[in-house]
Amino acid sequence: MRAYVITPLLLLFTASLAFGAPAGSPRAQVIVFSNSNPHITVIDGQTHQVVRTANVPQLGVWGWNDDNNYFDGTNLWLTRRNPDTNAAEVVLLNVDTLTVSARIPIGQETGGIFSGKASRAGKVLFAKFGSGELVAIDVNTHATRTVKLPMDGGVACDVEVAIGFDKKERAYVPTMAGNTVVVVDPASLEVLQVVRFTEGTRPWMATATPDGRRLWVQEQTGNTNAIMNSMTLDVVARTATGPAPDAGSFSPDGRVHFTGHFTNNLVVAHETDTFREIWRVPVGANTRILGVHPAGTFVYAIMTSEGAVGVLEASTGRVVTRVALGTNPTGIFVRTLK
Repeated sequence: MRAYVITPLLLLFTASLAFGAPAGSPRAQVIVFSNSNPHITVIDGQTHQVVRTANVPQLGVWGWNDDNNYFDGTNLWLTRRNPDTNAAEVVLLNVDTLTVSARIPIGQETGGIFSGKASRAGKVLFAKFGSGELVAIDVNTHATRTVKLPMDGGVACDVEVAIGFDKKERAYVPTMAGNTVVVVDPASLEVLQVVRFTEGTRPWMATATPDGRRLWVQEQTGNTNAIMNSMTLDVVARTATGPAPDAGSFSPDGRVHFTGHFTNNLVVAHETDTFREIWRVPVGANTRILGVHPAGTFVYAIMTSEGAVGVLEASTGRVVTRVALGTNPTGIFVRTLK
């Protein structure tokens, strides 16, 4: 019988395929946002070196900006508010010039503002935390429409849009203390369903798999990811996280889900088909928001308490490096370079 020798190079190649590294190895920039100077830091996705910084005039404070924000090819749609007046805005940031192309007022808000990718109706949805409101902005005209959502004593702490296998598009808004996820028609903004979670689990953030098949919801006090069928809204599984899971991101092929944490130093990786835990790695204090390199090779975790970005090897969780920012990061976006 012929014996086959598996070389380290072959193992590395196999691992890269498993984590969705497409042919051609796309390049990336990691854009990090902070409320203090500098407001924007650009990190080279290959060398992990800071290559550029910028400030935003009259910033106030950023809303919640993560790797699920809408990018129109030129502008990244971000959120901010004035902490003195609570005036909230959507800010369109030109990622080449790092300057603001437009500001779209969206009313008053005392807390965070959360956003997702555009719906097929050409609207970008924004959830206003304390107001319990959902704002739809037309990507071409920038016309806005705002509706109140049923919060059940909770808050609007995220919004995600996904198209299920039934070809229907839905938006999902977790309510945290309300222990519900509100399902909305992205075109009409009509509430379609209110899904109740186990009492006290506090569903916090929601991100759909790239194929739209499932919704991963971080349960803050349950210390779990609740994985839901995006059409039936049934919970098909729960995976263990660390304390206070804060946000999730997927590998480019959707085969791996990565979870960051609000009051913990962990990043955890799970297979999205089997829900098996692949690795969990301590990175640094408050690994809140994550981004993933488009080649599937690296995971980026902002560490608010350390003023740094942790760079992890996606296949193993090994911490490759920490990028010191000299500021406290609050948001991240990974841009694929042409």
